[in-house]
Amino acid sequence: WHAAAAYKTFLTMTVLSITKSEDVPLAPIDGKPTLVYWNSAGWSNPIRLALTVANVDFVDARIEAGDPSDSASFKKAWMDAKHVLGSTGILEFPNLPYYMEGDSVKLVQSEAIVRHVARKYNLYPTSMPEHRFMMLSEEIKDYDGYFILQSYVGGPDVIAQFIKEGVPNKLAIWGKIAHNGDALIDGPDGKINILDIKLYCFLRKVKFAQEELNIKPSAQEGWVDAYMKRVEDVPEVKAYLDSDYLHRPLNN
Repeated sequence: WHAAAAYKTFLTMTVLSITKSEDVPLAPIDGKPTLVYWNSAGWSNPIRLALTVANVDFVDARIEAGDPSDSASFKKAWMDAKHVLGSTGILEFPNLPYYMEGDSVKLVQSEAIVRHVARKYNLYPTSMPEHRFMMLSEEIKDYDGYFILQSYVGGPDVIAQFIKEGVPNKLAIWGKIAHNGDALIDGPDGKINILDIKLYCFLRKVKFAQEELNIKPSAQEGWVDAYMKRVEDVPEVKAYLDSDYLHRPLNN
């Protein structure tokens, strides 16, 4: 890591803006848990938000992809660093996002990272057994993954079709899980948990798509605004959203 990388600190997060491969972290920065991803929402916003809700002092290293019209330099900082991370054995399967904590925790795969954070910082739901939590967590990951994939290969028409035809029935089911917006997932007396965080981050993407593509929310989504407000009223979430939280871009 080189001191030339730009730092910005807010709440419990230190943001590291990276443009050069030599600045991509090979170890936790300053001994703090370190999350590395593109400078986009993508797969990492649930992890960023979970760490913030848990009041973890961590480094959010955001790699700038560069100009996509310049094939020689686009994503080069990461591709060069990826080779180093793999060839030196620092990461077994170098990929983004990756997360480093202490001397022993070196994780790739967003779902593995988010579950590790949730388990360590008591963000698992208390209202359901673990097998149900794992199923619901994977469900949200599937929706998010499809949205991200189609942002690259499908384009606006495919995303619009997904928002109009695929999302409403799924959100009707999630409305029941989220008490029709009358409470967070763990119920009226429950605290925010990792399912709330993952669902909230996905719902924000749906809202952005609806606004940009001029899609009216379906009747099955009547609970969404109330539920999102409940998440946003959690003090740590509110402070995060009012700060330099990474709203956009959704993807590179």
